[in-house]
Amino acid sequence: MREQEIELGANSGAEETDAAKLSAPGSEALACGSAMSTRSGPVKLEPMTLAQVERAAEFLLAGELVGLPTETVYGLAARGDDAGAIERIFLAKGRPRTNPLILHVADVNDVPQFFTKELDSVVQRRLDCLSTLWPGPMTLIGPKRETVLDAVTAGGATVAIRVPDHPLARAVLRRMKELAGEVIPVAAPSANVSNYVSPTTAEHVRQGLGDRIAMVLDGGACRVGVESTIVHLGSSEDPPSVLRSGFFGVETIVQRIDSAELAGQVVVQSATSAAQSEDQPAAAPGQFAKHYSPQTQLVLLPPGDRSPIPDDTLRIVFEPVEGSRSGSSNPRLLNRSLPNAGLADTRLSNADRVNTDLAGENLWTFAEDGTLETAASNLYAVLRKADATRFHRIEVVACEESGIGVAILDRLRRAAHA
Repeated sequence: MREQEIELGANSGAEETDAAKLSAPGSEALACGSAMSTRSGPVKLEPMTLAQVERAAEFLLAGELVGLPTETVYGLAARGDDAGAIERIFLAKGRPRTNPLILHVADVNDVPQFFTKELDSVVQRRLDCLSTLWPGPMTLIGPKRETVLDAVTAGGATVAIRVPDHPLARAVLRRMKELAGEVIPVAAPSANVSNYVSPTTAEHVRQGLGDRIAMVLDGGACRVGVESTIVHLGSSEDPPSVLRSGFFGVETIVQRIDSAELAGQVVVQSATSAAQSEDQPAAAPGQFAKHYSPQTQLVLLPPGDRSPIPDDTLRIVFEPVEGSRSGSSNPRLLNRSLPNAGLADTRLSNADRVNTDLAGENLWTFAEDGTLETAASNLYAVLRKADATRFHRIEVVACEESGIGVAILDRLRRAAHA
């Protein structure tokens, strides 16, 4: 791999133009609406990082497992066209084989080869419209091509595809394509033991799966912090449906599709309606009733709950904790709670600096600034840290169920499922 800096980001190469459409020039995809994006700006990778990218690409091409950073959570990556590598994912995570995987590719132009060649015009237009959210935390499900492995789809007829928005993830995917001379899809479910809290730092991956993987590519803390929105594209008879909530809410989906005047209403599955047992093949990841769960009992309280906190209980809220100081922390609490309390401050996310010094050790916040975006970014790191404390019960006071709060509450309801 060349030993100079390379630049990746929202404006790198020609894929930004291609991200606006998947059809040939003149397609109606150009009529799709606009929406907010999580895309990062251009990022330059230094030679040392490039060497790690090269190493990760080589491990993946050889069928090994790699901890891969994305903007959502860290993924347990394996080449998605290798049945042996896919099997290693299920074994390392203890993941039910009824739970399908998402295939990740570097660029929007890489996507069509994994969907069937015979997409009907309605589904194609939906794909064109929603793919303008790539690269980003959006997964699209459509009819699979016959070359896609059944182990990836849990034996189903559809496949889930995503173009991640993280410079290291995309650099690895592109380097694999260069080395192999063809697009190599990468399956990458969250890099944790199945049903445990998802990882949002490289250290989380090392703690949970360090002895089961070839390497972890450290890309810092994940920006978004919750898994991608999953949208099933439907058919000419069936409307699209949101199977898992994420950064992009149903409003964004509707805006994109309705702007192209496509017929049908977007169907949204709630955590309750989508919940199913692990014995049945799922239509998409994140559908099982219990998921994202700390070992400590987690209870979800109604919004605004101000009841007394029992001595053996840690309560976590979404608003700033009164009396706390921005950026401060309780050293005694952090040293007891974190398995790696000696990490340099640059390795700690905001979630590792929860304000508890003036509020008491049993009251934490997900967001010092009170925003749901910050809370989502910190969600899993705070839950992991809470799970490492002396408390026997974790209570979370529910946030507002709007915007990314829909995704946050979906994860918390599943984490609290008995």
